[in-house]
Amino acid sequence: MAGARPPRIFRITGAAGLLVICAIGTVALLIEAAVRSGVGNMLLLAPWPLLVLWAVYVVGIASDIRADVTGVQVQNLLRRTWVPWSRVKRITMRWQIELALDDGRVVRCFGGPGRSRPRRIGPDRTREDGNGDAADGIAKLQRLRLEAESAPDAVVTRSWDWMSLAALGVLAVWAAAAILLTL
Repeated sequence: MAGARPPRIFRITGAAGLLVICAIGTVALLIEAAVRSGVGNMLLLAPWPLLVLWAVYVVGIASDIRADVTGVQVQNLLRRTWVPWSRVKRITMRWQIELALDDGRVVRCFGGPGRSRPRRIGPDRTREDGNGDAADGIAKLQRLRLEAESAPDAVVTRSWDWMSLAALGVLAVWAAAAILLTL
């Protein structure tokens, strides 16, 4: 994704707040464990709340939609899909934003705005002036699609979020070591 402007990022509403609350809870639990039973025992307990924090990050923060004038990148949990605008046939909303591709496949966007009840809009605002709810998200994606610069033969690419998988691997090894040390 290389456009003239930085990509427009759509995330789950409230995800950053949830991550901050979970991070504060995790730090508090680990500090309490260190104070009550020592740093060694805290290190044996640490992988479990950190795995929960990792899951909150992957579901809430890492899962997102990034769009610019060349295309849209959708990250659903640990899987990334990049779709050039020339391959997008339709942008719709079911429970979340869905991209219908020209070959009949549908890319569902878990990390973007979801359908919710309508909000009140003041007399001096339009729907596109909103703060990122579902209808505004579709309108902004449609606007980027109209400015598209992608070639008609561009391909849809899929990849993994290797950094999140590496963090999971480190936490899994740490958890396994903690289990083996306590046996």
